Parts: sequence; C-alpha cells; structure tokens
Amino acid sequence: MTGALDGRIALVTGSTGGIGSEIARTLAGAGAHVIGADIPESPGTGEGVADYHQLDVTDEAAWSRVIGAVEAEHGQLDILVHVAGIVVVEKLENTSLADWKKQMAVNVEGPFLGTKIAAQLMRRSGEKLPHGAAIVNIASVAGLIGSPLHTGYCASKAALTMMTKAAALEFSALGYKIRVNSVHPSGVNTGMVDHIMQRFVDEGFAESVEAAREGLAPAHPIGRLAEPEDIAKAVRFLASDDAGYMHGSALVVDGGFTAQ
Repeated sequence: MTGALDGRIALVTGSTGGIGSEIARTLAGAGAHVIGADIPESPGTGEGVADYHQLDVTDEAAWSRVIGAVEAEHGQLDILVHVAGIVVVEKLENTSLADWKKQMAVNVEGPFLGTKIAAQLMRRSGEKLPHGAAIVNIASVAGLIGSPLHTGYCASKAALTMMTKAAALEFSALGYKIRVNSVHPSGVNTGMVDHIMQRFVDEGFAESVEAAREGLAPAHPIGRLAEPEDIAKAVRFLASDDAGYMHGSALVVDGGFTAQ
C-alpha cells in the first residue's frame, strides 16, 4: 500500500491517542499529507503528522476554524478520519446525565460536526478522485453488541454506526463523491483497556486488572487483543481506492469477537 495515498490530504482527529497516532503514521506511510487534530496544544512526538491543529471536536466554531485552515493551506480534503472518542465505564443506574451527554457529544456530535462542516470541501475534492473522497468513522463492536458498564458508550457508537450509513446514502443521493464507512474494533491494546479493566475490578467483575486482561485475549477467537496498527491498516484500506466500492459499510476488525 506504499504510495496508495500519494498527494491526498488527510485529517485525523484524536491524533495524539494510541489509535489516532498510529492511523496518522500509517496514512503518512501510504503517501498522504496528514493533518492531526486533538485537544492538546501540540502534537507531541507522534510520527506522520505534518500539520497539527488544536481541536475540541464538540466545538462547532473550532471545527469551522480547522476546516477553513485546511482549505486555505491545501485547497482540498480527501480523507477525514474521526478517531476522537471517550468511554465512561459505569453502571447504568450510577451514570450521570452529564457523563451520558459527554459521551454523546464526543462520540457522535464530534463526527457529525466534522462531516457537516467538511462536506463541501470534500465534495469538491472527491470530484477529482477516481473513487471520491473518504470519511472513516472509528466506531466499535460496542455499536453492534451490548456490554455491561458500557450503556452510554454502546448507545453512542450505535448512533455513530447509523449516522455513517445515513450520511453515505445522503451523499450518494446528492451526487457527492464522498464515501463514508465505519470501523468497529473490539479490545485494542492501548491505555484505555487498562482503564476499562480497572473499572471492572472496581465493580466486582474481576479480581485484578491483570486477571481481567488475561481473560480478554481468550475471549477473542484469534487469541489476542488488537494492536493499534490492526485498526490503522483497516482505515488505510477504506481511505484508498482499493475500497472504492465500500460505502455505508461497517468494517468489523475484532479477531472474531462478534462471530461467537
């Protein structure tokens, strides 16, 4: 896939996180000019990010500023990857309305705002590409199946899944050459996993983080958790012309977890 994205401009939200930084590196390795965007003021030490913008994905004005800057600097946006997301691990009955709304804001409203504000720039960019521009939403298997202590997270990722499909159909109906797809990982070996495992321990679902982690890999038929590069490779594929016939699809990357 080296060179598959030569000359394309890509914007990756959540680019300082474990999955986002790997996606940025992988897209850059395929030839894309990658623009990172995240809450921190600087991109840190992540590889692959050529430009960086501070961005709170729940802030509509901030989105307008970033997309405006991309248009002014590059005149195009060929790939948009919505990675930024949060999870609140809590019993439903103990989940505050504020935490529920925060998950919806970051996990659903963020991609909604990005898609809405970038649509016209991506429409014009897509007209120049064989299979159009590409939007990739990082959802989760939690948007397809339920999980204890994840009610709000599951609801938000399910909403993102359906938003992906609806946006894909709408863009096609309007004649926009913008493909929209989602990626659905299961457990990914990042710091977020330890946070989730600790909450399972706190709520009595496991004796220790180590014990909880030991139970995760066997739960995946492939025998291991995903690594960030497993997800990044799926994103690279969806962003490329090799996925030119994929539109409104939910690409599950879960080591067989949901096949059981």
